[in-house]
Amino acid sequence: MESIKAFCERKLLGYSVDQYIIMFVVFTIFLPHYFSLAAMVGVAIYLIYTKQLKKIIFNTPRGHWALIFGALSMAVSLYYQNYRGFMQCVGIVFVAIFILYYRNYVDERLFTFIVDTCCLLSLCCFVWGLLEYAQIVDRLGYPFDEFIVEDSPANRINSTFYNANYYGMMIQFLVLMCLYKILHAKTIHRVVFYVVTILCNLFVLYLSGCRAGWLSFLVTIPLIFYINKHKKTSLFLVLMIVLVVVIVLLNPEIFPRFDNILRYFFNRTKIWFTAIKGICETPLFGRGPSAYYMIYESLNGRKAFHSHSVYLDPLLSFGIVGVGMICYFAWPVVKEVYRLYAKKINIELFALIICAILAVLIHGIFDYTVFWIQTGTVFLLILNSASMYKKDTNDVTL
Repeated sequence: MESIKAFCERKLLGYSVDQYIIMFVVFTIFLPHYFSLAAMVGVAIYLIYTKQLKKIIFNTPRGHWALIFGALSMAVSLYYQNYRGFMQCVGIVFVAIFILYYRNYVDERLFTFIVDTCCLLSLCCFVWGLLEYAQIVDRLGYPFDEFIVEDSPANRINSTFYNANYYGMMIQFLVLMCLYKILHAKTIHRVVFYVVTILCNLFVLYLSGCRAGWLSFLVTIPLIFYINKHKKTSLFLVLMIVLVVVIVLLNPEIFPRFDNILRYFFNRTKIWFTAIKGICETPLFGRGPSAYYMIYESLNGRKAFHSHSVYLDPLLSFGIVGVGMICYFAWPVVKEVYRLYAKKINIELFALIICAILAVLIHGIFDYTVFWIQTGTVFLLILNSASMYKKDTNDVTL
């Protein structure tokens, strides 16, 4: 009991009130999404009440641009009567405020707690996913141990993340967090814990039927070890991945939803061409989030809620001006991340951030799963974690 008490005191005591609030919001990310949104609305109200809102905005390089972007996107959405997009813009503003708040209070101890919490809560999502899968196969009349995965989104597990593909994106971040912790681990039992956590997450990724979720691992898993100078481990992982890919190509029936991948690819291309037509119609400001859902019918496109591309949907939704504002706001963050590597401050964190970005870009070829309150917030938490080392990066040339 004394050791448990000491562990709890070491892990849970000694944070500021603001850091405890951030911890609570992170916990809600692993609940259904409306809990996360409610928590972030609560954060905004708290910051207004305590008169911190102005401080956290202007303490962040170009922080006010996040709110300007949100206001512009709201105006564009209302102009095109895109009321769904308007509500999503409101959500963007609350997420942006929370991330600015996080940047002002994150330190190494808090970030370590957040990563550990995400890894631990992923096991709760794993159990939830198994129970969900048991209900699905019972309803469809399949035996549990055959691990059959249907095409229909209604018959694929999503745990607490609303959609199977959102869950797939979340699992990619969680696996990378576990690898980050393995690189820091000093005892074998901690390595075993994170390896088991990775395997559990990969198993439910399989059951989710999210095919694009596996693509980033071909690059990110070997790369995170390579960046950290574990070149032999990286090479071994590359060889293992090649072997697995060959086995799947020779036996496509062992991988869920692999046999119809070409049909789904051609469906995606129809969506992409429709999105490109939509971008050409409103290139400067877009039509607000969920613009694809507004235009697909008039352009004879395939029905979808978004354009299934992280490269096309931001342009369709926010236009060249909006995407330019995002890039302008993100540039100081890029400098912070680069400084981790250039100054050799925390190579493990640099590798985690780079691999998280690659996960979004690779998965984003076929889907737009980062544009969701849970996946987007976790990605932004990782991306902005470099701010704990230096707020001012003017000494970095990039």
